[in-house]
Amino acid sequence: MARHPEYVRMLGVLKDDGYRVTAPRRALLRALAETTEPLSVQELHAQVNPDYKPGDEESEEEINLVTVYRFANLLVEMGLVRRVEFGQGYYRYEREESQTGPHHHHIVCRQCNRVEDFHGCDLQGLTERLEGDTGFRIERHQLELYGVCPQCLENPAPDTRRTSGGRTVAVE
Repeated sequence: MARHPEYVRMLGVLKDDGYRVTAPRRALLRALAETTEPLSVQELHAQVNPDYKPGDEESEEEINLVTVYRFANLLVEMGLVRRVEFGQGYYRYEREESQTGPHHHHIVCRQCNRVEDFHGCDLQGLTERLEGDTGFRIERHQLELYGVCPQCLENPAPDTRRTSGGRTVAVE
């Protein structure tokens, strides 16, 4: 199996910075290198443990969730991965965009939580104006748009709302 170039690059950075390269770290790097979408820790955990079955002696040893959290945070500190949050109460992780190609943003389905990249935000004029107005030197920005994806538009789920008691109820 050919190694993904991003996997090789990130593995090299990890080694060059003196970090141990364990089997779980290799599996997590491979998963991050090969994906094109931001992954939550739970999604990353499931991806590196596809055949794990608790209690099955022939199953591969599970890479535990704490290991996934810690390693994802280490990769953020190293600048290899960035955290993105889409208002769902948890982070997703994706390769830092200088490593993933062209500058991009995300559009998020508020019903099924599907996330897609989009390219071509035209914020250059706004950025220049804000720098002039505020004196800030803007280094980067992040933009998420929220809506309903085509699949959810075709098969709408019932609308929901939160009551003051914290329960979610369907609205007819």
